[in-house]
Amino acid sequence: MRIDSARAYLLRMPLRDPWTTSFGAQPDIATVLVRLTGDGVDGWGEAAPGTWPLFCGEWGRATFALVRDYLLPRLVGTVVDDAGRLFGEVRGNTFAKAAVETAWWALRGAVEQRPLSHYAGGTRSAVPAGADFDIHTDTDELLVKVGDAVGSGCPRVKLKMGRQTTIEQLTEVRRAFPAATLHVDGNAGFTRDDYHHLERLDTLGLAMIEQPLGADDLLGHAELQRRLATPVCLDESIRSPHHLDLALELGSCRFVNVKPGRVGGLRAAAEIGRMAADAGIGAVVGNMLESSVGAHVCLALASCEWATYPADLFGSERFFRRPLAANDIALAPAGAWTYAVPQTPGNPAVPLDDVLSEWLVADSGEVTP
Repeated sequence: MRIDSARAYLLRMPLRDPWTTSFGAQPDIATVLVRLTGDGVDGWGEAAPGTWPLFCGEWGRATFALVRDYLLPRLVGTVVDDAGRLFGEVRGNTFAKAAVETAWWALRGAVEQRPLSHYAGGTRSAVPAGADFDIHTDTDELLVKVGDAVGSGCPRVKLKMGRQTTIEQLTEVRRAFPAATLHVDGNAGFTRDDYHHLERLDTLGLAMIEQPLGADDLLGHAELQRRLATPVCLDESIRSPHHLDLALELGSCRFVNVKPGRVGGLRAAAEIGRMAADAGIGAVVGNMLESSVGAHVCLALASCEWATYPADLFGSERFFRRPLAANDIALAPAGAWTYAVPQTPGNPAVPLDDVLSEWLVADSGEVTP
């Protein structure tokens, strides 16, 4: 498949309310969109590393610069048959690769008239999703929000936690909702000095504790997992299938969070999911608060049988005042916490011109041979 032209956009997408995790409050999301054109059709991809290098070493402007100055010029005018080997010479920079790679799969789907779920290996027509809540200092407010989610049939709840989160607050949530499926996410905010504090979470009957320690600390996570009855889930630590292989060898986790941006795209994410299934550990599809362009990639992955836990999926109205694309991910008839897997060829989400212009920070212009 020949790539005739390409274009990259850096956007800053304002959130309804700041999203607070262990690395601070985010008032907006920096994301990189890529549009590839070939055979007379377009394919859109996205990766959202954030405004600053807090989740990982990448950040919006740097990711955009690499895509604009290096990845797209090397791609345009070439015939590409295997997106997984597009930029093997580029070290790291998984979000930059993912922005281009997911656009390539969307373009291939448009050309071949197949949905993204086909290329992910997905077989489900609908997938369950859960509710996520950021760090709250007001426990009563948090209890109301969790209660609304649980009361509406939400299959599981994730609570962000940091050093300011007390075991007493989490205990209150568990006491209020004794039958709810709950887990917590530390976003790498703790260290080995916090083992004793983290061990106290075992009393809460959590489905998992997500990424408590630093991204590079596979050994620390292995020791923590030996101390805990609760499964440890790795997110930031797993940047490639190789990293999951190491984590499995060390016994660092019993769950893995699968995010296409963090691992370089759709193919690597699907491979990690299959590895988890082969190893007998759980897998959940996560998100980076992408627009609906990236959300459709996550939805395609969540349609795979290896995705054993309700995904981090949401319609645009959950976080954004306006949708970037007209074709948002859509709720299935099955209920408020189930999303239909589209059979539309490629990626059905195409950015609206007015919203794209409003949120635009930088534009590569049309890249041609």
